[in-house]
Order: sequence, then C-alpha cells, then structure tokens
Amino acid sequence: MNTLTKVATALPALALLSACATTAPTPTAPNTPTTPSTTTPASESVTDAAYDRMAPAPYICTDDSQILAKQSINKKQVMLTATLPKVNWSEQPIILNGGVEGDTASYVNESNPEVVYAWHMKGDKGILAMKWADGKEYQVNCQIGR
Repeated sequence: MNTLTKVATALPALALLSACATTAPTPTAPNTPTTPSTTTPASESVTDAAYDRMAPAPYICTDDSQILAKQSINKKQVMLTATLPKVNWSEQPIILNGGVEGDTASYVNESNPEVVYAWHMKGDKGILAMKWADGKEYQVNCQIGR
C-alpha cells in the first residue's frame, strides 16, 4: 500500500477523533429560587462573554455574606458566586447582564419570573439585591475584602 492510500484511509478516522475532541457538552439551565429559603441555582444562562483569567474580586458583606464578582472583559456581564447564609446559599453562581456608566456598574438577572437579582458596584463597594414576585426583598451591602 502506498503512502497516499494510507493517508486517504486514515483521514476519516482522524476527522472523527478531532470532532469528538472539540465538541463541548451542552449545559442545562438551572432553576432559580422562588423563596428566600431555597437553595437552587440562580444562573441566568451559560455565558458567551469573554472573561480574563484574573481571580474574581472578593466582597465581604452584611449578614456574614460573601460574594466573588468577576466582570466580563467588555463589562456587559458579571459572574457572581454568592454565599448568603440568610438565603441558604453556599457558593451560588449567578450571571447578570448590564454594563458600566461612569464609575458605576449595574447588572440584572430577570430570567426567572419569580425573582429578580441586581448587582451594583461603585469603587470598592457592591450591593446585591433580590426581589421576589410575592414582594419579599433581600439586600446585602458589600465591600471588597482586604
């Protein structure tokens, strides 16, 4: 068998292996909480925004809460990891969309009709607020930990 025949025979197998190696799994959108005491995820969706490799900013908040916040490179999205004891959250991921105007960044997640999430940052301070459809509200004030 000559070299050209060997290459032509191996090409389909290589193409199949390449396709399998680059196919990413399709994530499912998690549920969001409907009351302050639930522990289900609050992600809006899987992000397609670009993020740098720097570590997220750690915020220390009221109510013994902690938030890790990371803005996308274009500042149109933020990824939060929230630990909120009063809402029974531990390292809960949340993706919010918005942007920056001046020195203030504001992001919202309205994907769940039961609850709206908002994250606002200015300087080294941040505020995470949640409002449920039944009128309940929760808010924590945060500052970047040192």
